[in-house]
Amino acid sequence: MFRSCDVSVTTCSVLDTAGQDEFSAMREQYMRTGDGYLIVYSVTDRRSFVNVKNFYTQVLRVKDRRVIFK
Repeated sequence: MFRSCDVSVTTCSVLDTAGQDEFSAMREQYMRTGDGYLIVYSVTDRRSFVNVKNFYTQVLRVKDRRVIFK
């Protein structure tokens, strides 16, 4: 069920780096300024799934938050 909380317009930017290390500086810059994050992985690539924890930890580190995913 979809509910609208308010009538404000929101912009959503997507940074798709496909987990590539050469984009790590750009990824961290986006993380610093972002308010929400969606970490996506491939169901056909186990390494992609394993990297979810690494990206989650990176978001928390960049946003200066405590790690709660173990």
